[in-house]
Amino acid sequence: MKAIQKILIILLFPLLGFSQIEQNPLNSTPYIEVTGEGEIEVIPDEIYLQFTLKERYDGRTKINIDDLEKSLKRKLRLNGINLDDLSLADADAAYVKIRRKNKDVLASKDYIVEVSSTEELAKVWTVLDEIDALSAFIKRVDHSKMDEFKKEVKIKAIQHAKEKANYMLAAIDQQTGKALFIREQQNFMLRNPAKMALQTGFMEQESIEDDAQEVEISFKKIKLKYEVFARFAID
Repeated sequence: MKAIQKILIILLFPLLGFSQIEQNPLNSTPYIEVTGEGEIEVIPDEIYLQFTLKERYDGRTKINIDDLEKSLKRKLRLNGINLDDLSLADADAAYVKIRRKNKDVLASKDYIVEVSSTEELAKVWTVLDEIDALSAFIKRVDHSKMDEFKKEVKIKAIQHAKEKANYMLAAIDQQTGKALFIREQQNFMLRNPAKMALQTGFMEQESIEDDAQEVEISFKKIKLKYEVFARFAID
């Protein structure tokens, strides 16, 4: 009798295993596969402007780099710009020596200043013009709450996938069940470059006639896009 029981167990064991495999919802449940997309646009509140100060001569008087830097900081402070947001572009902070034909040596230093609005940027731009800064340009733009926006765009993507499954199944009188599988299809951020209303993205030593109130600077929004692939059960 025990021998017969052992034989039955041996015979039934493969069937039990097969039954368990068949119960896997990924293999046995009817499903629908869709992609969902999320997209949002964000106005940058971290704007990084890079520029250069270079020693020069005013007639026979040499304007050295230390005086230029002091003038820069004084004017920025008067315009309400936090000097903690001003830093050297090069971590080594080494002077760059530029030799002229008369063998004189002029030093230059590259800086980056961070502002949070186009209004502040216009003020900084005017200060740089007043001290004859060189090669000013927008290095990059960002947002202080970027991680939160990334989460938001991911939520939009998965919600879009569920919405798509709902209306596709509703067309054939079916309903969307629970999610069986979700995969990040694409996760990328498209940063639109800063767009300035000024005709040039840099300054040589030409003067800008507009004052801080008249200079108009605008930016394209930062566009975040996200895509997911999802599989939902069909109820």
